[in-house]
Amino acid sequence: MSDQLIGQEIEAYCGKCKTDTIHLITTATDKKITKVMCKTCMSYHQFRKPKATAKAKSSDNKKAASKTIAKVKKPRARRDKWTRILNNAEAESAIEYAIGDSYDVETAIHHQKFGLGIVKNVIDSRKIEVLFHDGEKILAQNMALPNKG
Repeated sequence: MSDQLIGQEIEAYCGKCKTDTIHLITTATDKKITKVMCKTCMSYHQFRKPKATAKAKSSDNKKAASKTIAKVKKPRARRDKWTRILNNAEAESAIEYAIGDSYDVETAIHHQKFGLGIVKNVIDSRKIEVLFHDGEKILAQNMALPNKG
C-alpha cells in the first residue's frame, strides 16, 4: 500500500528553502510518509508537515510542545549550527567524495548516495563525521583502493 504513495506530490516544509513547497514522496512505510524530495531545491530530507498545517494546532498542544522543546533545545543548538552551514553550502563548490581523499572540517562534499554534506568532525586519519540532510554519517577517508589489473 505504501508503494502507491511513492512518486506522488505532497506539500511539505523544506528546511533548505525555509518554506512550504511541493515535494515528491520517495519513501513511505505503513501508509506513513518518511522521506521526500523538494521539487524547488532538489534536496532529499525527512518528511515535515507544512508550517501552515502546524500553525493550526490548538493552544493546548502548543503549550505541551513548548515544554518538550525547552528540554531538547540545548543539544539541538549545536546541530542547528551545522544545519545552517549545510543549508548555506553551495552544491557547485562541493568536492566529489572519494574514499581515498582526505577532508578537513567544514568542507562541503557531494556523496553519490547521500548528496550534499559538510564535514563536521575528523575522527581520525581514516574516518570523518559528515552531516547530510538525512542526518550524520561516518565515512572513510585516506583509504587506498586496490589496483584493477
